[in-house]
Amino acid sequence: MVRCTIDALLFDPATNETVRAAVPAPLLPGVEFATHLGDPATVLAVATGYFWLSAPTDRDRGARVLAVALLAFAITNGLKGLVLFERPVEQLAFAADGYGGYSFPSGHSLGAAAVYGAMATASDWATPRRRYTVAGAGIALVALSRLVLGVHYLGDVVGGACLGLALGVGLLRVPNVDPGRLFALAGVLAIASYGLPARAFMPATVGAALGAAVTWRMLEDRPFGTCNAVLSLGVVLPVLLGVRLLSRGWGLHWSVELGSYALALSLALAASVRWETLLQ
Repeated sequence: MVRCTIDALLFDPATNETVRAAVPAPLLPGVEFATHLGDPATVLAVATGYFWLSAPTDRDRGARVLAVALLAFAITNGLKGLVLFERPVEQLAFAADGYGGYSFPSGHSLGAAAVYGAMATASDWATPRRRYTVAGAGIALVALSRLVLGVHYLGDVVGGACLGLALGVGLLRVPNVDPGRLFALAGVLAIASYGLPARAFMPATVGAALGAAVTWRMLEDRPFGTCNAVLSLGVVLPVLLGVRLLSRGWGLHWSVELGSYALALSLALAASVRWETLLQ
């Protein structure tokens, strides 16, 4: 009886309808737009920005946050391909037609929770309570947006957020974790998931993880350089977002997407190193 009640609450399209009806109509466009805070390209861009900001004092810590993002994408895809739980879009009149992929867990919720939770754990800005409050608000807004859009059940976003927080907060609390191994692990998991039916954002994840793993091993001991990191900020982030938009809007061959993200993440890590040391 209890299990049936939980299932009815967490995986019932009626819950989506109730949540959407509770959001005032003038706020609906803003809530729906907030879903982009959990888009893989946005999450990866935020993690990359955090890496650059933290590089002067603790480059390993920033690299771990970046690795968390890639692990989140790979884990999401693997779980979707194993669970194969259909989205509620056909049962909800307000959901977008033809929204593909599988439902559990919510990749937007998992990615946002992993990266924003990791950043809140790793940062020394303000107090821990304030950092976790800000991160929690962003995660909750992403989760709410997925329900309002009708592309996930409540159980999808709750499960995704819990998994993401466990991943992000857990890895940032464990001392002396090698970012290079995390990058490589993300690449291995992403490659392994190619045998599963769910493959969203996987060429990008494989490329980004492998590019990051190789570049990190080559440059992890080189001294930090501020100037080139600032200059590269205007190159790498637009590349990440631009490739994502092209891939979603017109479609890119998987090899182009993989290569673009490998190059972008290689540049992102190399941008934290003094240029004059790259040829040494």
